[in-house]
Amino acid sequence: MNCNFDDLADNARIWIFQSKNKLEEKEEAFINQELTEFTASWQAHGNDLLAAHKIYHNRFVIVALDEASYQATGCSIDKLTHLVLKMEKEFGLNLLDRMQIAFLEDEEVLSLPMSKFKAKIGSEFSKSTMVFNNMIETKADLFDKWNVELKDSWHKQMLS
Repeated sequence: MNCNFDDLADNARIWIFQSKNKLEEKEEAFINQELTEFTASWQAHGNDLLAAHKIYHNRFVIVALDEASYQATGCSIDKLTHLVLKMEKEFGLNLLDRMQIAFLEDEEVLSLPMSKFKAKIGSEFSKSTMVFNNMIETKADLFDKWNVELKDSWHKQMLS
């Protein structure tokens, strides 16, 4: 069951799918259409799921679910994953690559493979480099735990 992303409670569960490159307008339109249709009929064990999505920075596709009404199940999460795979195939995107590190550079969101990002720590990147922590779990985390300094994220393991 669709709702407005901004109207979901702060404790809504989220999934973040990051594009390696900035999404083009036609890609965003396709993703918005697909996710709007998907969330309108998304269910777990026959129960409607109250969900919404939003695209941030032309790069991050975020799906949010109010689990107060009903929790996602393995099968319902699999359906979301299959939809993401379909969207990837449609435009040759890669939204499931967890080895891409997104960061801010001069107010622009960029990404690098983890190995290249790690190799640049100390020369181009430091513990204060702003990174996107896509491992966050709730909508509230988007505001204070998503775009943080490297030292305040799981990325800090790359500092040693």
